[in-house]
Order: sequence, then structure tokens, then C-alpha cells
Amino acid sequence: MDEFTEDVFDDKKINKAIKKGKRKTIITIVFVSIMVFVVLNIVNFAISAYFSEKAFKQWDSYVRLSTPNGYISETVDSTGILGGQSNYKISKDMKIKAVVIEQKQYQFGLTPSLLISRGAGGMVGITGDDWQFGYKENGWRDLMFFHPDVAYKKYKNDEDLINRMEGDKIYEVALSFDKPYKQSELPLYELPEMSWFWMNTYNESELKKFQQEAKEHDWSSTFIGENEALGFSTNSAVFSSVNLEDEYKDFLNHLQTSFSKEHQHVHDIMKNISIDDVEILGVVIYGTKNEIEEVIKKPFIKASSLGGVIDNY
Repeated sequence: MDEFTEDVFDDKKINKAIKKGKRKTIITIVFVSIMVFVVLNIVNFAISAYFSEKAFKQWDSYVRLSTPNGYISETVDSTGILGGQSNYKISKDMKIKAVVIEQKQYQFGLTPSLLISRGAGGMVGITGDDWQFGYKENGWRDLMFFHPDVAYKKYKNDEDLINRMEGDKIYEVALSFDKPYKQSELPLYELPEMSWFWMNTYNESELKKFQQEAKEHDWSSTFIGENEALGFSTNSAVFSSVNLEDEYKDFLNHLQTSFSKEHQHVHDIMKNISIDDVEILGVVIYGTKNEIEEVIKKPFIKASSLGGVIDNY
């Protein structure tokens, strides 16, 4: 019997070869599994990061449009498979400092996480004896707006409330005009630094809806809420001759970027209107009691709504 034949019938050598082959197979499987795991994690991270960044831009644009001088100041992502959830903070720039007003969540990706959220501010005046305004999570009132082409039964006026407040404060006040104005027509010589312009983005059917609600509903609930008013801000003092074209371009970009279909629809209409022709329905200003009083007493101010208040330091 030759050496080859002996090897073929040698059980020890056969078992040794089998064990060696199994070890190679196991090592190969483990190596391939690790490589697949690493590659899949890299792919998952890249996809999740892409959708996370996209979602952040969409939500930040939404916040900047519908929250006067608001923006997303912080996000913390929790990723899963091809998506995840982001916990974010909304801050408001209050002229001298920014203040966190709310904390919320949004989902992103191809397979976003299950999102459950409880509680977001509150409402008062539900009996109809007082304005049915809402509160933010930090306790500030939601701003209220009144369209100049709608005849409301009653208008909010917080001038007396501001006068009664004590201490050196910075006030956030929404002012609704008596009629739509183009910027060059604004009857204001100068606005304080840090202003937010409420733009006329409403179509005819929306305006008729507001008019019908004001006619049929109780006065306490007929106004336009803060999140229903769209606009843009500027950080410098505003004169009637100042060109706001750059701010308006940012406004259009945010409309196009926002996840809201309504915002995108507004963009399709507003993109064909120049800054010289857009109508301004109101303004949100930030200032001391004296600075606010100089504007709030003007005859073209139809309504005033107090929002946030911070110490002036």
C-alpha cells in the first residue's frame, strides 16, 4: 500500500483535515460577517445622517417661518435602521439673548422610529370669557394676529398690561396693522432693532374663511395664531427706505425648504412677487417699555399682543 493510499484510509489524518477545513470555514464566515456588519453600519450611518440633515433643514425652515425670530438651537439624534428620531429645542432671539421656549421631536429616514409625544403648552379662556390664547412650554403666551381685511368683533390690546408690568424688561409684542402696507408705505419712520414682519401669504379662500369665522364665532377664538402667521426677521433697525430683499430671499428659500405642503404652495405664489410689491400685515417688535410705547400708540396699530418677556441684562 503506497503512502497516498495510507493517507486516504488514515482516520486521524482525515479528522485533522476536516477540523482544519471547519476552522477555515468558521474563520471565513466570521470575517465575512464582521465585514458585512461594518459595511451595513457604515451604509446605515450614511443614510441616517443624510436624512437627519435633510429633516433638520426642513424643520428649521418651518420653525423660522412660523415662530417669530425662532430657530432650532439644538438637536440630539437617536438613530435606528435607515432612520431615527431627533429631539430638538426651539429658541427665540429676544434682541439681547436667546431663550429656549419649547422641546419637541421629529422623525426622519426610510424607517423612522415610533414617535410618542405628550403635552405641549396649554390653553386658557376656554369658557369664552377671555381670549383663548395658548402658552408655550416655557410659560410665554402665543402671539395673536388680526388680519386687516377681517372685521373682528374684538381686538387684543395689551398696552395696559405692558404698562402695569414693573422692572427693566424686554418685551415681545405682535402688532397688527389697520391695512396691508408695502414696505415703502409703512407709516413708521423707524422700528427697533430686531423686528419680524408678518407677510400677507393668504389667498382669497383663506381670507373668506377668516371673515366667516369672525362673523359666526365668539370673539375670544377669532384671531390668527402665531404658527399660522408667516414672516421673516431682520436684526437691524428698519427704516421705510431700507431694502429687505436679502431677508425676503431667505424667506422664499425657507418656504421652499420647509416640509409643510402649505409653505411650498405659498412659495409657488410668492416667488413671482418682488419685495417691493409684497404686503406686510403686521410686525413683531422687541424692546423696552418706552420703545414699545412709541410704536404701540400709533393710529395704524389695530391690535397688540404680548408674547415673551425677559429681564434686560
